[in-house]
Amino acid sequence: MRTSPLAIVALLCLVTLAGIAAVAGAPPPTQLCGVCSSDVTDEAGIDGATGAGTLDIYVDERGDSLWRARVPVDSSTAERYRANESALEAAVDDAWAPYHAAEGDVGAVESTLDGETVVVEYAVDDLARQGVGDAWIVDYFALGASNARYGRTAERVTIHAPEGTEITNRVPDAAVDENTATWTDDAEFDRQTYVTYGSGGVLGAAAGYATIGLEVGPTALEHGVRGGAALGLLVGLVGVAVCRTDLGIAVFDAATLERLIAAVGVVGAVGFLVVGVVATDAGLASGPVALASLGVGYALLGSGARRLGRRLETRGLVGLSLLATLVAGGIALPLAGPPVYAIPLCFGAATALCLPIGYVAERGRFPVALVAGAAVAPIAAIASVAPVSAFGYGPALYGLLLLPWVAAVAAFGYPLALLGRRLALGAD
Repeated sequence: MRTSPLAIVALLCLVTLAGIAAVAGAPPPTQLCGVCSSDVTDEAGIDGATGAGTLDIYVDERGDSLWRARVPVDSSTAERYRANESALEAAVDDAWAPYHAAEGDVGAVESTLDGETVVVEYAVDDLARQGVGDAWIVDYFALGASNARYGRTAERVTIHAPEGTEITNRVPDAAVDENTATWTDDAEFDRQTYVTYGSGGVLGAAAGYATIGLEVGPTALEHGVRGGAALGLLVGLVGVAVCRTDLGIAVFDAATLERLIAAVGVVGAVGFLVVGVVATDAGLASGPVALASLGVGYALLGSGARRLGRRLETRGLVGLSLLATLVAGGIALPLAGPPVYAIPLCFGAATALCLPIGYVAERGRFPVALVAGAAVAPIAAIASVAPVSAFGYGPALYGLLLLPWVAAVAAFGYPLALLGRRLALGAD
């Protein structure tokens, strides 16, 4: 039974409309500072406020916390609050944003006046918990697969770990100074913000990242399998196809394939770098840089394989393929800074493995382990960025959005497979 083109178009329209509805129906950003001025509702927060306040979050030795918001007000409002404490309490009660980070957990609210600044202090229990060794983790701000997002609102937000500790992980977009992590200016507050702290040093950092790994590991594995299993099957079929397809094997010699692969890689690298430059005024855009680095790795792999391939055998070609992928990541890191996108690198590794896959297939063996390794790449890619959702839906839909990467593995992997086969034949 042949599928009607009209039915395909209708299905695509339904998926698009569902995504639009999910985005349109999403709640406004969750504000970190519950009583600071709001860019979402265009309200000033506390009555008489002259600007956005600041928020300091102090974590104690038990993992509980004290949140202190400081909001400047005009002089006449300050006088009124100083003369009438009930007016101050009423203004603070009315200022709470409908969506704020500590909603439902706020306790022991105290409002005072410090000169012309309203100070609102409140307690939030169980902000942090102990992890591996002496490491502690603040996972209060990790939203999981939720479609919600944070709005910083406050002019400055600072998380203070207990005195005598150090923050031991890289906190997205935050300036870290010993036991504090601070977001100011245009810094975004990531939906998956984890802060680990402990004794500091290499061992402290290792304990902190191990704690994060234990926290996100089960979800990452689940989302990776749910979102990447179908993609992995498709990549595995690509691996089988490049073993059994002879198209071009008699037309292209190793030298021609090297020139083709190098040219494609160089043109792609230059093109994506140009896109990365024009896409933003604040340095290179991370996405194009990641793709450009794959182009460099692709060109280096093609040239290196032809010159060294006959001496490397299967294991050497696998190592060369993985080395090219690591080089691509190493190029992206200094140009765009961390994090280096894992999805391009994982699919880049699957593409690079087509080189030894072709080599082994031409030697008369089916490369089961190599095809399986390439098939795991989509699962690893989604797991590395978990938890994931697309338009508020689960990882399965997210995986569908990565389908073009499977086509990229097939398109760019096949020339590498042909080169591997030519190397196995010993023909240049």
